[in-house]
Amino acid sequence: MRRACLLGSTLVTFSAASSAEAAPFRFETVVNNADLIPGTSRLFNAYNPPSINGSGLVVFRARGRGGSGGQPPTGIFTRDLLDSASPRPIFAIASRGGLVPAPNNTGATFTEFPSFPRIDLNASTTVAFRGQSSPVWQSPDGSLGTSGIYSNPQGSLITGASQLGALATFNYFSVPSSTGPTGLKFDQFPGAPSVTDNTVVFKGNWTDAQGVGRTGVYFRDLVAEGGVAPVRLIADSNTPIPGDVQNRNFGSTAPPSAALNKAVFLGVDNEEAPSAGGIYLSSLLGNPTSLTSLASIGGLTNLTDTGGLTNIGEVLSFNGRSVAYWGAWGSETITQQVSCAGSGNEARLQYCQEQSEKPETGGVGNGNFQFEIPLHQGIFVTDIASKLTRLIASTGEQFSSFLSWNFSGRPPGVGEGGDEEGDQELARWRSSSFLALDEDSLAFKGVDLGTVDGMDDVFKEVMSGLYAAETDGTPDIRTIVETGMDGGLIDPEAAGIPIVAVGIERDGFRNGRIAFAASMALEGETEEDSLSWAGVYVAGEPQGPVSPVPGPLPVLGVGSAFAVARRIRRRIRLSS
Repeated sequence: MRRACLLGSTLVTFSAASSAEAAPFRFETVVNNADLIPGTSRLFNAYNPPSINGSGLVVFRARGRGGSGGQPPTGIFTRDLLDSASPRPIFAIASRGGLVPAPNNTGATFTEFPSFPRIDLNASTTVAFRGQSSPVWQSPDGSLGTSGIYSNPQGSLITGASQLGALATFNYFSVPSSTGPTGLKFDQFPGAPSVTDNTVVFKGNWTDAQGVGRTGVYFRDLVAEGGVAPVRLIADSNTPIPGDVQNRNFGSTAPPSAALNKAVFLGVDNEEAPSAGGIYLSSLLGNPTSLTSLASIGGLTNLTDTGGLTNIGEVLSFNGRSVAYWGAWGSETITQQVSCAGSGNEARLQYCQEQSEKPETGGVGNGNFQFEIPLHQGIFVTDIASKLTRLIASTGEQFSSFLSWNFSGRPPGVGEGGDEEGDQELARWRSSSFLALDEDSLAFKGVDLGTVDGMDDVFKEVMSGLYAAETDGTPDIRTIVETGMDGGLIDPEAAGIPIVAVGIERDGFRNGRIAFAASMALEGETEEDSLSWAGVYVAGEPQGPVSPVPGPLPVLGVGSAFAVARRIRRRIRLSS
């Protein structure tokens, strides 16, 4: 693993759950609840997992409380950690209420940013993010354009993809086919767009001339042809799945990841029960529709013991040379119980509670849901040149699962862009893996499950954490941070408050720096006695020998001991 020393940071050491040796990490605060949102008098209080480039520029989505009209201040922000001995200010790239870049003849402003932002792998400051807004264009046919993809390849914010492609003036934004623009508009851009050099790569949903919903993966060079280069096709619902003997087309595509002018994406025949498809590589500078298979449903039989992969996760972390992803195999499952959150968007919380009373949604009442998850799961890394794949971590002795659950989307009666997610889909439970790939190292989120009281065959999350491993040899999995640890280990201002949640995204590990979000909470007898804290942090491994922070770490010691005991009990139950 390459090592990057982050100067002026809080240095702590602790014992990894999977290693007998200390795993030193140096933690630095990027932003926390003590920081003011730029241009406001309000403090930050909630954060999505961030992205980071190779030189230490962090980009993140965050919000505060209150705000005009009851809408909390929200935006896309950056902070440069290149010289952490002299902290740089936090900058707002885009904020709720800020003007949407051209084309915009209505004075439209941003209303929400539905997904986390991403940043180019190299030292470039180019970012890409999705934004919701009021309609950006008034035409004879009415008001158009409430969703788009935005970027800053030359410093100023510009529109990378838009819903205006049906207008002749903006034909370069239209849905492309294998022969060029179709004149059809995109309906939505699900997920988080990726960026490489001056190019945004994204998933787009659209409706064909017969009224049938379609989906695909696309890209657009933002500076070529004077800034009006058309959107180009990688693959869509009309693309045959490479190598499929039944000649099926892609029925589902997932948001892509891009680096070094290449892109990878997951495409399958059926999202709910895939039987064909996998992960594919596209060269954006060559023939982008010529796809190379990197992993496939039914593949990797040499690394699994039950006939190959039965499912592959949508989340792909890509460094231009290798791709990391989640996969499952076998037919065995276990039952996991998840519960509605205790705070957040009130309309979504109420809808979650209502859905929990409906068995067809997995609800079992009182805000609880039960879902079947694969017993056999793993985190894989595939080299795109050699096609060599390594299994970095799997469920069993140390981890119960690599899936985290989130109830997200649009509550009923709330229009597009009117909630935190700004998503057209109704709110529902979604599960996802979280991982980030550096040049020869990987960081990922692992979950430990324990039984639900009174139900020995139903499990719930009792601990989760972020872990790191090298990818070019035998993995030595080490703990970065786990729930239950004292928040003071990563943020001095959170001392004494246990960590309750951690998150990392696919562009969160670059040049030895691991960027992540964390929340801390301590419930008191009354609301006034309760404590909470959150922020975005970067972990890096210091060069040379380090000394541990003096004094005991009781939360870590007890938590790790309980975790080991839980894992032993779980293995006994699953094998009986």
